[in-house]
Amino acid sequence: MSSIAVDVGDLFRDHRQSLIHSIFSIVGCPQTAEDLAQEAYLKLLQTAQSQDIHFPRPFLYQIGRNLALDHLRKQQVRQAGVERDRDDDGEDDLLARLPAGAPTPDRQVEDQQQVALLMKALEGLSERRRQILVMHKFHHWPYERIARHFGISRSAVEKNVQVALAHLLAAQMNGTD
Repeated sequence: MSSIAVDVGDLFRDHRQSLIHSIFSIVGCPQTAEDLAQEAYLKLLQTAQSQDIHFPRPFLYQIGRNLALDHLRKQQVRQAGVERDRDDDGEDDLLARLPAGAPTPDRQVEDQQQVALLMKALEGLSERRRQILVMHKFHHWPYERIARHFGISRSAVEKNVQVALAHLLAAQMNGTD
């Protein structure tokens, strides 16, 4: 499947506030959320220069989430160091209680298998149906815009999305058996 070209700057401008809100819900500080959103944008920009990104919006949000969790981990480690300086008696294994930023190897393999299954299922769709699904689900185009783009009715777009999603669901069900 060919990647869809995306202007990273436009993507960031369009989703900046939502990304900041998402990060804020993790870190609880508006200034930190803004800083981490900017850092996520820079990491996405850097990655986009060296490789194709098929789904840039979820990738941007994942970068933001990872940065927020890393920030919390660092903050908790710093705070634990201060508390340890005050009271050296309680040696809790703080690092063991922190959520892992990277998935476990088992989870990575499972995720890779799911992505491979999804890609194979997407290849099983006609080019037009695949484009309609990607435009609607990943680029959040409304049905009317897709209909105008392809010169078809809104109901035809809805049916194409429904059939494509049913196809992907069936592939997932068959792949997990």
